Amino acid sequence: MKKARNILLILLTLIMALSISLTGCKTTKKPSPTRYTPTTPRTTPAPSPGMTTPAPSRTPTTPTPTTPAPVKRPVPQSTRAAKIASNVAKLPEVNKATVVISGNTAIVGIDMKANVQGTHETQVKKKVEKTVRDTDKGIKNVSVTSDPDLYTRINNIAKGIAAGRPLSEFTKQITEILKRITPSA
Repeated sequence: MKKARNILLILLTLIMALSISLTGCKTTKKPSPTRYTPTTPRTTPAPSPGMTTPAPSRTPTTPTPTTPAPVKRPVPQSTRAAKIASNVAKLPEVNKATVVISGNTAIVGIDMKANVQGTHETQVKKKVEKTVRDTDKGIKNVSVTSDPDLYTRINNIAKGIAAGRPLSEFTKQITEILKRITPSA
C-alpha cells in the first residue's frame, strides 16, 4: 500500500513538472509602436477634354499652408569655442589661444608674447576674460591659464571635441585642469 502511494506521488509530481515545463512562462507580446503616417491631401483630377463635370454645390476651401517659424538651432560648442579662441588671439599680448567649453564654463589656454610678465600677466588674463564674455553671452565662468603644459592639454581636448569625440570623454581631464588653474575651487 505504501509502495503504491509513493509511486502515485512520484507519478503526480512528474506530471505536474511536465505540464509546468510545457506551458511555462510565456513572454508577453507587446504591441508595436504606432507610427505617424502623414495624410496626403486629396486632389481632384482635372477633367479631360470633352467631359463635363457637375458644378460643386459649395466652394471647397483649401487650407492655406502655414510655414513654421524658423527653428534656431544651437551652435555647436566647438564652433563657439573656435570663435572665442579667434577673438582672444586678436589681443596684442596673445600669440595664440585655445578654448574648451563645458556647460557655461570656458577654459582658455593662452600663449602670451615674450614681453608679458608679472602683474601685466594678470591684466592680460582679465582682458581675456572680458573678451570671452563679450564674444559669447552664454559663458558665465571663465578660467584662463598661460601655463604651456595646460595650454597643450586644453588644445588636445579642443581638437578631440572638434573631431567629434564626446565632451564626457574628457570630463576627468577638464576637472584636473580646472583644479590646477584655480586650486581653491
